[in-house]
Amino acid sequence: MTSSVYKTDEGRSIIEANYQKLLSDHLEPRFEQIFISTQIGKIHILKFGSNSNPPLVMLHGSMSNSATWLGTASFFTNNFCIYCIDIPGEPGLSEPHRVSLNSQNSSAWLKEVLDKIGVKKCFIVSMSLGSWYAMKLSIENPERVCALSMITACGIAPQKISFIFKAILYLMLGKFGQNMLNKAVYHNTQVSPQALLFQSIVSKHFSPVTEIVPIFTDDQLRKMTHPTQYFGGDHDALLNTQRTAERLNNLLADIEVNVLKDTGHVIIDQFNKIESFLTSKLSQ
Repeated sequence: MTSSVYKTDEGRSIIEANYQKLLSDHLEPRFEQIFISTQIGKIHILKFGSNSNPPLVMLHGSMSNSATWLGTASFFTNNFCIYCIDIPGEPGLSEPHRVSLNSQNSSAWLKEVLDKIGVKKCFIVSMSLGSWYAMKLSIENPERVCALSMITACGIAPQKISFIFKAILYLMLGKFGQNMLNKAVYHNTQVSPQALLFQSIVSKHFSPVTEIVPIFTDDQLRKMTHPTQYFGGDHDALLNTQRTAERLNNLLADIEVNVLKDTGHVIIDQFNKIESFLTSKLSQ
């Protein structure tokens, strides 16, 4: 694992306090906070819904945490028991050290989490880097995944390297740079002031992923035989949506691809479709 992802101990405390404030301010649907120990350290989970329902795992993107799902968990609580997992090395409450994506731990930690919470097979909703981890699990342990819905996905087409350099520059320009970065990432998506404030705090105190995300081979992707759904924006500043859509259509037998017009990297308005997709697979 790499060294701590926070720029300072004070910055870590600020981010964690703001995250906990977001959680304490959330009223419905109710959730339980869970901490479990793994070989790479502690993992933090938000659990929604009844144990009697099929498990749904939700994996957020980079520079984020499971607060991502607070406004959307209600779409799934009637039919699923939801586990929103803070990815280690991201600004949540899991282990604050990043796992190298090229290491064995990049897939082992998630499998261990599922084992410890007693989930043998699950549905998954994922976003961006979270989708990479979801696909890694699907490829190496296909028996663990019922169906997967991805809101953007790393690892299928190369990242737009130019954006990484732009982002580093933007983060050096204070509030003006943050506004430019938001415009590039969100495009036309309207997000809450609360979310924008938290993102600015993260940008100030947290070191983003700089490791190039590994691209899955054709043979690896073909191992994803479960039903898969994908959403990508045609104005995604980070990822090549068109190339991603082409590879998924060409390689996966059971795939639903949605390329959204005039949409950037952040997609928050497709949860009705995601819920319909997942519930349609419950009887399969």
